[in-house]
Amino acid sequence: MAMKKIRTVTGDVPVDRMGVTLTHEHLLYTYPGGEHDHRSSYVLEDAVARISAELKAGMDAYGYGTLVDMTPAEVGRNPELMRRVAERTGANIIAVSGFFPERMGIPYWFRRQSVDELTDFYYRDLTEGMVFAGAATGIKAGAIKIATGQESVHPAPSPMGPNGRRIHQYEDRLIRAAARAQRKTLCCINTHTDPMDYTVTNPGVEQLEILEEEGADLGKVIVGHAFVEPRGVEQIEAIVRRGATVQVDHIGIPWRFDGDEGLDESMAGLMQVLADKGYMDQMVITYDRWFFNPRGPATQENPQLLNQGVGLGYIFETFVPRLRGKGFTDADVHRMMVENPRRLLSMDSL
Repeated sequence: MAMKKIRTVTGDVPVDRMGVTLTHEHLLYTYPGGEHDHRSSYVLEDAVARISAELKAGMDAYGYGTLVDMTPAEVGRNPELMRRVAERTGANIIAVSGFFPERMGIPYWFRRQSVDELTDFYYRDLTEGMVFAGAATGIKAGAIKIATGQESVHPAPSPMGPNGRRIHQYEDRLIRAAARAQRKTLCCINTHTDPMDYTVTNPGVEQLEILEEEGADLGKVIVGHAFVEPRGVEQIEAIVRRGATVQVDHIGIPWRFDGDEGLDESMAGLMQVLADKGYMDQMVITYDRWFFNPRGPATQENPQLLNQGVGLGYIFETFVPRLRGKGFTDADVHRMMVENPRRLLSMDSL
């Protein structure tokens, strides 16, 4: 039986070459429209050099081998940058096809498209290559991103949508298309949920309901940000009971806590409960950090740039010792950062 493979920006790679995997990061990140702002311009080779230096140091020190760049099309995704970083560092970099939430992303061009047209878009990104600045790159995505939530300049839970969920028209359409494209390619779907939505609903379950309606394999779905602001472990357990994997992210990033200590302890405690209930195979660990933002360092205008302040050693130097204190072993960490990503990120049609 042939070994399964992942699809990276430099080609298909056997899963036994993945190493430690970060399932949700951003090599370069901006906001929709930033590509038109003088303040957000950058020199490609300078960005590649800076990103590569930091990533290679992390690879050498901590064994990182694979990184999923979860940057969607309208938030700065640059296939050529990813390819150059991969070639310079030797990292397996997986790009995603997809968009950010409706309130912040999904350009008008794609809002006009049907589910069938969007399915074809995902499929072509995965099998032919992504388009950048109007030109075909031949650089293929290896997973699909779906995203829901408020994500606007005034953070608040998402309002109710017309379908009885806090998922809106264009988000719904893209989720259905993602499920159909997954059925054709057998790829992973990795999701963005808005942490604030967990105060009023379970956005992970809402996403999974739509995916399931369209016949998606929930065993190849990762739900992101579920640990950041849950109303209790019951919300996360409702996601894993459906067969999906939950992603432990924002590690070392304070979010709305007073510091990283509060969020880290909350996440580790929730992980312990899930592990005790037998869900170790349905957890992955990552940061959700930015390596480079053209706008520069964190400011009052853009405080989320604090994501850049977390070093690549934080998981192993700070968070893993916290997990050990709750009974996790090195084998457990290996399972969540090596074995589980292998199963999830393999594109089983290859």
